[in-house]
Amino acid sequence: MAEWNTATSQDRDIRPTEESLLLDHLNRIRSSRSEHFAIHIHLSALSPNDKQPHLIDIASRTCADLIDHSATTLYSLNNKDLVLVCHGVPIDHVDAAVEKVRGLFGEDPLTGIDETTVKDRFSTWFDLSNAEDFTNFFSFATAWAVETEQKLQKMGLLRDQEEQQGEPLRAENLADINRKLAGMQVADTIKRQACLQVTGGGSLVFYELLISMNDVRDQVATGINLFASPWLLQNLTETLDQRLLAVLLEKKFDELCDPLSINLNISTVLSQDFQNLDQAVDDNTDKVIVEFQINDIFADLKSYAYARDFLKERGYRIVADGLNPLSLQYFELAILKSDFIKISCGQEFTNNEDDRRVKEIRETIATAGKDSIIFSHVLSEKTLKWGVGLGVSCFQGFFIDKLVQDIGTGKRVPTTG
Repeated sequence: MAEWNTATSQDRDIRPTEESLLLDHLNRIRSSRSEHFAIHIHLSALSPNDKQPHLIDIASRTCADLIDHSATTLYSLNNKDLVLVCHGVPIDHVDAAVEKVRGLFGEDPLTGIDETTVKDRFSTWFDLSNAEDFTNFFSFATAWAVETEQKLQKMGLLRDQEEQQGEPLRAENLADINRKLAGMQVADTIKRQACLQVTGGGSLVFYELLISMNDVRDQVATGINLFASPWLLQNLTETLDQRLLAVLLEKKFDELCDPLSINLNISTVLSQDFQNLDQAVDDNTDKVIVEFQINDIFADLKSYAYARDFLKERGYRIVADGLNPLSLQYFELAILKSDFIKISCGQEFTNNEDDRRVKEIRETIATAGKDSIIFSHVLSEKTLKWGVGLGVSCFQGFFIDKLVQDIGTGKRVPTTG
C-alpha cells in the first residue's frame, strides 16, 4: 500500500464521536452481555434523494419514544447510519421502531427485501450475548471509529492544498492511470524511511519502503485528485502493491543487511504476487516486515487473521499501522496479535496538557507492551522526547531520518535516555 502522510491540525476540537461512544458502550458491556442486542440501520445505502440531512434527523427522532421508555441508546454515525443498542427490551417494541424508520423511506429500493437472498438490506440485527455476533459487531464499530477519526484528521490538515485540487479520481481515469503505471519506473518513486530505537544507545529496527503518492500523481495522474474516492484509491494502491512486489523480486534477500518493511493491502498478501515474493525471500523472512493499515484490518478481521497467521508461521513480522494516541483507548490491541503497533503522533497530541488523557495513553502503551509501539510521523525533537516520556522507544518520521543521517556523520544527537 502506498504512503500518503497526513498531519492533523493543532486547533481541531477533539470531542468524542458517536462511533467512539458506541465503542465505549461495547467495551463496558463486554463482560456482561446477557439480553443485549444491537440493530444497524443502513441509511448510508439510501438513494441520494432520501439521504438528505433533514430526513436522517427525522429518522433519528422516530426512535425517541423507544429511547425514552426503555434501555435503548441511539448512535447516529458519521456515515448517516443509525445504531440502536438495547438491553432487556422486548424485540417487538424495537422492531416496531425500526419499521417506522423503514416507513419513512418506503419508496426507496433499500427498504425492500432482496428476493434472491431473502435478506433485509435495510437493517441488520446482532445478538450481543452471542460471542460471534459480538465480535463481528465490535469489528464493524471499530472500523467506523477508525474511518471517522481519519476523516476528522483530514479535515484539519496542513498538507493537502495541492492534493485537494484537480479532477476527482473516477473509474474512467483510474483505468488510464493503471495503464500508465504499467510503464512507469516505480523503483524511482520508492523512498526509504528509518524506524529507529532511540533508547539504549540507538539501533535501526528496519527501513520502510514507501511509494510516494505525490510522485505517482506527478508522473501518471497530473491534475487528478487521487484522494477524492477512498474506494478507487484502494484499487490504485493494490496496483502499486503489485509493482512494488515486482521490484522486490529483484532483491537478493540473503545479502540484505538491514530489515525492510513494506505496507501492503491484506488482499495483496493473499495473492499470487505475494506468493512469488515469498519464494524469493525464502529463508530470509526475518528480514521482512509487513505493515497493514488498521482500517484494512477491521474491514475484514477474518482475512487479516488468515494473512497474519500465514506470515507469522513463515517468520515475517507484522505491523498494525494507522492508529493515533487518542484512538488507543478504543481498541483491545491484544486482538491484533501483531509484532508492532504504529501510532501516528502529530503536534496536536504533544501539545495536549490534559494529564488524565496523557495518563491513559501511558497506561495503554504499557499494557500493549512499550517495546511493540512505534511512534510515526515524528517531525521534531519535542515529539521524540514526548514519546520517550510515555515509555516508547521506537520512532519513525522526517526527524528520525535526520537523526539517522546525523548519527552516520558523527553529529550530536538529542539525549533520550
